Amino acid sequence: MKNVLLMGINGRIGKNLYEELKGEFNLFAFSSPNQINNEMDITFLKKDLFILPEVEEALKGIDTVLFFEDPIMRLNRQTQGRFEDFYILIADNIARAAQLHEVKQIIFIADEVSSPYIVEVLGAFGTKVQVTRTPIKRYGKTLSYKTTDYNSVRSVQRARMPRGWNIKDVGQYYFDWLDNILYGLINISYEGRTINMQLPKKARPILVIEYDAQGSYNGLEIYRIKGGSLSKRLMNKTPRFEFRALPGGEDFLMALHDFEPKLSWGIYQIIQAPLYTLINRIYQVEMIINNQAPGSHNRPSVE
Repeated sequence: MKNVLLMGINGRIGKNLYEELKGEFNLFAFSSPNQINNEMDITFLKKDLFILPEVEEALKGIDTVLFFEDPIMRLNRQTQGRFEDFYILIADNIARAAQLHEVKQIIFIADEVSSPYIVEVLGAFGTKVQVTRTPIKRYGKTLSYKTTDYNSVRSVQRARMPRGWNIKDVGQYYFDWLDNILYGLINISYEGRTINMQLPKKARPILVIEYDAQGSYNGLEIYRIKGGSLSKRLMNKTPRFEFRALPGGEDFLMALHDFEPKLSWGIYQIIQAPLYTLINRIYQVEMIINNQAPGSHNRPSVE
């Protein structure tokens, strides 16, 4: 039997697909860590949809991916951003992993809300994509702060790529720009691939960020948060900044994943989270206004 991967079985679409396909195919589905099998004829994959290597592991041996929106995509975390941008990021992970493992096809379960761009993203790395004919009714979604027992943060914003830039330029310039825009408030220094962010007259950095040269390839730039006074370390997770080029070359995603603040959650929500969003919005505008050739910016290399 063929191996078919569902995005999940927590929502209406996933449950109906499971009932229709069980017994005819070997079924797999992404699940949260605490998902209980309930004697269902399906293999649960406890993988993080937002981490490309985990998605690559999940797609080993898969023949067909049925791509649709499922509650598992939102996960049990603090999230900030537009649902469409999260959906695009997940689609990009699926597309990259499908190419790696030569998945035969991706079937996109069309709905009345999702942008046609999702289909372009799913097929950007060469895997055949089929779209169902009748769109399923689905209401638009917005992701915002949600207080749960698990206080890690995920934030995704989509932005325009400046003309003549590539995604490596965007990532490198971001930290140099922060040093300028927050001059006198936060100092940024570089030691090889390590970026230290410090408050004036404070010996300990507030964040220690390391460029992941091995994990950065094919339009994906990863900066891992290794320590600092503002960040807690999660079990089996390394918080990270991510800059991701999107198909078409016009847009990119900038994201913060698995970040758990050391500040109390109330203070984080009131001060740090809105400040982070504001700084990123200013950065996106500044890149377009100050559209110099990438080589003219005075920023260190992470090669």
